[in-house]
Amino acid sequence: MVLGEALEDASGETHGMLGLLGHSTSFAKRKMNLGYREARLRADCPLGPQGTLIRGHEFHYAQMSATGNDEPLADLADGQGNPLGASGYRRGHVSGTFFHAIARGESMIPNRRSASAKSRNRFSE
Repeated sequence: MVLGEALEDASGETHGMLGLLGHSTSFAKRKMNLGYREARLRADCPLGPQGTLIRGHEFHYAQMSATGNDEPLADLADGQGNPLGASGYRRGHVSGTFFHAIARGESMIPNRRSASAKSRNRFSE
């Protein structure tokens, strides 16, 4: 939200934001967005190279009031894999989205657990 052009508060007053991305957000008409998400990156960014799968969630009451002209950051799907369309924005080295990233890829968490268990000699290879 803060990376965009403006934010409209619950009373309808608009506040200027950083303007690093072209979107605007609003709390004037509160709409709950909640759920697990999978995002496939459309381009290289700090979260990973193009095509990387990022898992996470959305939990917010704001909504986009203007999308701007920035490139989409990722293609989003719900927890069951149903497409939700493009999500987030990117411009140069700046990117932002309502999506809260938790882990990269399909096996990031299990691999870490396996490595931890191996280091404690809980099972042999």
